[in-house]
Amino acid sequence: MSGKSGTRSDGRLGFFEAASIIAGCGIGGGVLALPWLVSLNGILPSLAVLSAAYLLSLLLHLMIAEVSAGEESGKQIVELFRKYLFTGRGGAMLTWSFFGVMGIVFIANLAAYVAGGGEVLASSGVSAPWGSLLFYAAAASVTIFGLKALGSAEKWAVIGMGILFAGLVIVSMISLASAGPATPANPPSPGFSRLLALYGMGMFCFAAYFSVPQAVRGLADRPRLIPTAVATGLGINFAVMLVVTSLSLLLCPEPTAIATIGWSKALGPAAEVAGTLFVILAMLTSYWSLSFAFADIIRERLGISRFASWLIATLPTLAIAFAGAGGFIKFMRTAGGGTAVFVAVLAVPMYKKYRRSREETAILGPFLSSPHWGWIVVIAYLMMAAGSMVSIG
Repeated sequence: MSGKSGTRSDGRLGFFEAASIIAGCGIGGGVLALPWLVSLNGILPSLAVLSAAYLLSLLLHLMIAEVSAGEESGKQIVELFRKYLFTGRGGAMLTWSFFGVMGIVFIANLAAYVAGGGEVLASSGVSAPWGSLLFYAAAASVTIFGLKALGSAEKWAVIGMGILFAGLVIVSMISLASAGPATPANPPSPGFSRLLALYGMGMFCFAAYFSVPQAVRGLADRPRLIPTAVATGLGINFAVMLVVTSLSLLLCPEPTAIATIGWSKALGPAAEVAGTLFVILAMLTSYWSLSFAFADIIRERLGISRFASWLIATLPTLAIAFAGAGGFIKFMRTAGGGTAVFVAVLAVPMYKKYRRSREETAILGPFLSSPHWGWIVVIAYLMMAAGSMVSIG
């Protein structure tokens, strides 16, 4: 890759900034549901399932990183699909259709974060609708300043979450030293459906493919760092999963569906405050990465200015959150999980067609070119879809 692509006006990213963009896109509310699912399955089976989810999701993210790096453009997934998949007669219609579907899903998911952030702030005493407005201001203001601002914000937010976790670990160790670990109220009884549900949630927490092109663009002048940054970003998500789950299972005999509720019951108001701050930071990091990716998609597809694409990407999310369309948002977040599977299934043939057009890889060795890796990725994400729908009663 040329050094020229690394000097874009968007800014050059440090390694940890690029990794934090990947991590920020994946860290969200889903990680707080993992302890309950782990409690149903047991530690060792759950660790094996989540480790598999990490490795399988890494395959897809590396494929997208390779195509984006090989293009030397950092273009978003919609434009990569246009070049390698949506070609020939009907290609333009397919591209615009995919763009429309992705736009609806992006807006609904981002609106869910605004509404959720408002609810969290409301529980802390900030009256509606000011909580949603404050969250929107903190969330949307970062992405207008470009890739460097995004990388810096994600980096400091990840550091902040690390500090919160360090405090929770210290308080938890003190509590465990005096009271001992919690005894599970019911022994775990892993079964195929419960393990599949855990796998689906784990894959959802690792879903950060829309942030990969930003990391690639920020590291364009140091392409050898890109695979490690992607793996590190997803690894940060894995570490957060392990810490949240470990604390919850050690402290709570019956883990709650949302982990921070169990923490506050076990450790008191301090843990509740720390858990609330963590949730806010997790939502902010996800909103930053997703809204930046969406604004990039809009700018590339419509050819408009960064400011105009930022307005289109963010303002509707505030309007929908104010409208209180909770049922619609819930439905579309489910559709967002389906879109993850759709993207994965399309990304494999995109990668194969890209590799056939290149004699050498941009950042990876040739090992991902073997057909069996593509089949593994497709099956992995179809299993994710099944895991999101299976009954675990």
